[in-house]
Amino acid sequence: MPASRCQVKFQASHLEGLLLQSQRKTARSAPSHGLRYHRLSMRILFVLKGLALVRHFDETLLRLADKGHQVILAPMKLGYEDLLPQALATHVNCDVLFASAKRTESAHTAAMLRQAHDYLRYHEPALAQASANRRRALTHLLQTVPDGTRALSGDTPDLLLSLNATEVRRLRKLFAEVEKILPPATMIEEFISAQRPDVMLITPLVTFGGLQSDYVKAARRLRVPSGCPVFSWDNLSNKGVMHEHPDRTFVWNDLQRQEAIDFHGVDRKTIVVTGAPRFDPFFQRTPSQTREDFCRALGLNPVFPLVVYLGSSPIVSPHEPAFAERWIAALRQASLPKLQDAQVLIRPHPRAKPVWNEHPRFSKKAPLDQRFPGVAVTDAKTATGDQALFDALFHSDAVVGLNTTAELEAGLLGKPVYTIRATKFADGQAGSHHFQYLLRDHGGFVVCADTIEQHLGQLADGLEGHFDPETIRTFVQHFLRPRGADTPVSPLLADEIEQLADTVHARPEASRGNDVPAAGPDVSPPVRDGSVLEHQPAQAGMPDTVQASKPTKTRVVYDKYPLFIYVSTRAERDWRLDPGKKEPWTVSWFDDNVRPGDVIYDIGANVGVFSLIAAANLDGSGTVVAFEPGYASFARLCENIRLNRFTRLIVPMPVPLSDRTGLQRFRYRSMDPGDSRHRFSGSKWDPTDAKVKSSEQPVLGISLEQAVRDFGFPAPTLVKLDVDGAENLVLQGAGSLLSNHSLRSVITEMDPGIEDKLISILQRSGLQLVHRFKRKKKPG
Repeated sequence: MPASRCQVKFQASHLEGLLLQSQRKTARSAPSHGLRYHRLSMRILFVLKGLALVRHFDETLLRLADKGHQVILAPMKLGYEDLLPQALATHVNCDVLFASAKRTESAHTAAMLRQAHDYLRYHEPALAQASANRRRALTHLLQTVPDGTRALSGDTPDLLLSLNATEVRRLRKLFAEVEKILPPATMIEEFISAQRPDVMLITPLVTFGGLQSDYVKAARRLRVPSGCPVFSWDNLSNKGVMHEHPDRTFVWNDLQRQEAIDFHGVDRKTIVVTGAPRFDPFFQRTPSQTREDFCRALGLNPVFPLVVYLGSSPIVSPHEPAFAERWIAALRQASLPKLQDAQVLIRPHPRAKPVWNEHPRFSKKAPLDQRFPGVAVTDAKTATGDQALFDALFHSDAVVGLNTTAELEAGLLGKPVYTIRATKFADGQAGSHHFQYLLRDHGGFVVCADTIEQHLGQLADGLEGHFDPETIRTFVQHFLRPRGADTPVSPLLADEIEQLADTVHARPEASRGNDVPAAGPDVSPPVRDGSVLEHQPAQAGMPDTVQASKPTKTRVVYDKYPLFIYVSTRAERDWRLDPGKKEPWTVSWFDDNVRPGDVIYDIGANVGVFSLIAAANLDGSGTVVAFEPGYASFARLCENIRLNRFTRLIVPMPVPLSDRTGLQRFRYRSMDPGDSRHRFSGSKWDPTDAKVKSSEQPVLGISLEQAVRDFGFPAPTLVKLDVDGAENLVLQGAGSLLSNHSLRSVITEMDPGIEDKLISILQRSGLQLVHRFKRKKKPG
């Protein structure tokens, strides 16, 4: 930047004399985590079916990140980014790859073979009664064989082969031999190698078709220790087979350890019982309000007993509202006043909310005269034991559910839990193997009835207090915290993962010989967003650049809100990470002027640091339009928007603004993201021009006025303009937008040669100069 270049700020003249104070809420401060280094920092690659599963391990992952370990989350499906806990999303040691690699070669063959195995396991004696699980496995198989063109008919009867022990043993051996000859998934091996992990975690590993098994196989070939943390109490009995065994399987309790051995053939020595980390926050919760306030807020009478009905997932009961309607009618017709007057709170499963919302008597849109008196329906925003679930269970006198994990939270609070065999409405209840685990008749605590009459009698006993809460709590605590009721599980699992990183593969089949690369810093090229990027030499005739390294998630120097960008170049490190050092007045301008609901144009956004600051100050309401024509910086801008979860607030635009529309010449100074001083003169692109340099490209330039008029851009309320000498083109193409009363303030950089011209344009539009800032180019 020339030494005399300046930055000036203009404000609308009709607001002159008024102090513009932001009406936004107090900015959120960054979370503080004490860093404690117990061992050398390591890279932990965590492959998940989807980001929603992070909620089961967030405390463990946060502990590992706090210790200085790099946690790399690699979901196999996009979506659910908003479910990533804030503490992890804003942690400098946690990153997300979108998305992890998948098998391409022999994918269909591998899936069919594994799904056949998944289906046949439910003919084994131990799982023969799991009819719903068997049907799910057959459904997946029939969808894969014809490549998705066939579905299982609803009237297809249950098909049971009744295998004996010898047949089970032979089939297991057959599929184990088939698994050995399945070719390795090259892309998955390259993906893991490129991440250079010290340890790989993967969950659930038992999905139908066994795609995740390829990750375990690839990790073994690369000699990367692998571990599978079980995330739910039904994982090892309700899903597919563990086609490839990891080096460690982390289970909740002794029952799951035996499942891993009996159902999946896992070596007992590789199984570690830690408990269930997802319940740690629930153990620490306390009620947020009194019973009276809780009930009255829901329109329920706190004088009468409160029964909480916990909805199950659609897999368990696709028609649960119809069952609940009959159940409530039976309560109201019971002979006992305690049942007749019981207040009922229904908490649908998060994945079943549409089914409940469509029911005429449970929908929030249903007329009051059609709703059940003394019955309320509340939303479950998450599938975890949040504060709303805790309050509901804490204030309840009894709990009813068909087959759901939330019954465990009820047991933690010592509440009596009741269920009814509802085969007509819930195929996935008794038809799931894990249903029996919590039943009192099998050593658990849930009281099960075969008929509605029997259930009403049991429920009445519970409301009379005829149960032992300590017996209930003891079972559930042993089920969830086998190492001690007062011992949180998340730190235990974190310690076990650290120990896993030090393991060495001992199985002979793990070795391929000397051709297996060791997991280290030079194993492979870097990866960004799941794609392998090869190092390329600098192009001939191009300006010297700093070769980009692997992008690293790094926190921006900004106190009001935790913001992050990916950093791989010197320009990003020296110029973008600390915007207050480079342009403190611009940071202050955003902080002082942005209000919720504003439309901010960041023209010349580069990698988006100022766009992020603008979005943070919007407090969830408004729009930032970020214009950046440089392809490398634009790509990084998009990555940084997603990294900070601002996809709803920031609109990235890869076009330069000009005084007219058409193909125009754009010359790059550098190919590195974060660099600046590219050249855009607005001159027409001529493909026949022999003087066109290799560093030039044609780009589509548009005028600001046309962007709003023809393409529906919202008119700006604030404009930040920094386009390295092309500011006059932008302002000339803005037209009447500059005089629009919605525009409150403009901050722009300008070269001395065009300074008078720019000031004249802005002042004719009704804007007045209020501040002038000067800065010198950074030495060297």
